[in-house]
Amino acid sequence: MKKIYGLLIFAAMLFVLVACGGGNTAVFSGVSDVTINVGDTFDPKAGVTAKDKATNEDLTANITIEGAVNTNVANTYTLTYKVVGSDGKTTSATRKVTVKAGGSTTATEIVIMHGAPNEIDPFDPSYTGKQQKERQDLQRKVEQELNVKVVYKPYPSNAAWGPSRVSAIVNASVSGTPLADIYWTTSDWTQQLAKGNAIVPLDKYFEKGLGENITEEAKQIGSYNGKVYAMMTGKPTVDVGLYYNMDLIEDLGIKNPTEMYLEGNWTWSKFEAWAEQAQAALASKGDGYSALGGVVGVWAQNMVPLNGGSLINTVTNRVAFHQQAALDTYDFLSKLYVDKGVFEQNGSYDSGSAAWTSGNVLIHPGSFWFLNAENRWKGLNFNLGFVPYPSSDTYKGGYVSRVSGLAVFNIAAGLSETKEELAFRVWNALQLWQTDEEFRDEFELTLISRLNDEKSVEAYLAIYDKTQLDLLNALGISQYDTATGWMARINTGIKTKSSRTAMDEIKPIYEAALEAYLSGK
Repeated sequence: MKKIYGLLIFAAMLFVLVACGGGNTAVFSGVSDVTINVGDTFDPKAGVTAKDKATNEDLTANITIEGAVNTNVANTYTLTYKVVGSDGKTTSATRKVTVKAGGSTTATEIVIMHGAPNEIDPFDPSYTGKQQKERQDLQRKVEQELNVKVVYKPYPSNAAWGPSRVSAIVNASVSGTPLADIYWTTSDWTQQLAKGNAIVPLDKYFEKGLGENITEEAKQIGSYNGKVYAMMTGKPTVDVGLYYNMDLIEDLGIKNPTEMYLEGNWTWSKFEAWAEQAQAALASKGDGYSALGGVVGVWAQNMVPLNGGSLINTVTNRVAFHQQAALDTYDFLSKLYVDKGVFEQNGSYDSGSAAWTSGNVLIHPGSFWFLNAENRWKGLNFNLGFVPYPSSDTYKGGYVSRVSGLAVFNIAAGLSETKEELAFRVWNALQLWQTDEEFRDEFELTLISRLNDEKSVEAYLAIYDKTQLDLLNALGISQYDTATGWMARINTGIKTKSSRTAMDEIKPIYEAALEAYLSGK
C-alpha cells in the first residue's frame, strides 16, 4: 500500500512538472523590447503581466523593476523585471527600451547662465572662445540627439558678481524659480550655493557612469562636504606668477629672471640679491622706480607653499597661515619691503599701480589671463616676460601654486529629476574633451600667442600643472576686511613686521569658519 501511495505522489509531481513545462513556476508576458521617441510617455508596467504556471495565480502586482528610462534623453536603456513564483524561485526577464531622437515632440530648453555668454556661446556674433565651428557642429549634434535647445543667458543686473550673484542664485532657488538650469560660477562659491540649496550634488550621476570625462582633480575642485557640486573640463592649471618688464630688464643690463629660474638659481637668497641689484640699477633712472611691485600679501600667499607651508592645509584640514613656514615667508618679505626698500610703497592689486603700467616697476605678480584682457595688461606698451615665484633656499619639494576661484559650472536645484539629469548630460556632451597631451599642446600654443618669449614659455610649461587647492577664499570671510581678512591683515603685518601677532589674532576666526565649512553647517 505504501508503495502504491508513493507512486501516486510521484505521478502527481510529474504531472505538475509537465504542466508547468519545467523550470520556475513564475512566467512573464509582454516583456518585449520597445522603441519610443524622445519626450514620449512610457510606463514600464504597461502591458506586462506575470502568472504562476503551477497555481495559475496572477503575480502581476508582485513584479519589481530594476533600472529606469529617461524619456528626455536619447539612449538605450535596460530594465530587469523580477517576480517570485510558488516554488520560491525568482524569475527574471530583461527588456531594452530605445529612446530615439528626432520625434515630433518639442525640444526641451536648457538654459546656461554666464557672466559673458559670448565667451561660451559658439553662435554668438561676438564669440571670443576657441574652435567656433567645431563647437557649433557639436551643439547642433547634441541638440538633435538629446532633443534640446541650448540657450545662453547673461546674469541679471542684480547679480553682477560675488555676494550679489550668490544671493541672486540662492534667492531664485528659494522662490522656486531658478535663474537657469546650469550656472557658471567659481569654485569659491560652492559652499554658499550648496548650503543655500541652490545647486545639486552630482555624485549620483557619477555612480551611474555619467560624466566619465570629468577628472578627479576637477572633482576635488568642485567638492564640498564630501559631495561633488561643480563641473569643469580638464585639470586646473597654474594661473599666477611673476611678470616683468623685459624692455626695462634689457635697458638696465641685469640678469634675466627667467634664465635664473631655468638655471636653478631662483631661490630666495638669489632673488633677494637680484632685487637689490635691480633697485640699485634703477636709481640711475631717477625717482619713482621700484624693483618689485604689487601687494605684498599676494606675494605671500603664493610664496608660503614654496617654503613648505600652506594657508589652509587641505590634507590635515587645519588653519596653517600662522605656522613657522608661513611666518618665515612673511619675515622674508618684511625684510625686502622694510629693510631693503625694493618694493613700491603704493602697490595695487590686479592691473597694478600707475607706476607699473607706465613702466616704472620691474616685476609684478599677476594672472595669466591678464595678458589678454583689455582692462588689465593687454594694452601695456612694453613686453612682458614670465617667471614662477622663487622658492626658499631650504625647500626641497616640487613647485606648487595655489588655485582658488576657478571657473566651474553647477546644475541648479529645483529642477525635475528628469530635467536635472538632462542638464547634466547636455553640459557634458557640449564639451570638447581632450587627453592630457592634447590639453598640454593647446596650452602651449596659448602661451606662445601671449608670451613673446621662448624662455618664458619654457618656464611656464615646467610648472603649468603643479597646483594645490587653497580654501582660504572659500570660507566666506572677506579677505579685504581690515579686522578679519587674511589679506588685509598680512599686508599690514608684513609692512610693520607684526605678522605673527596679526595671524594669531585672526586664527580663531578662520578655525571656526573652516570647521563650519568642513561640517556643512
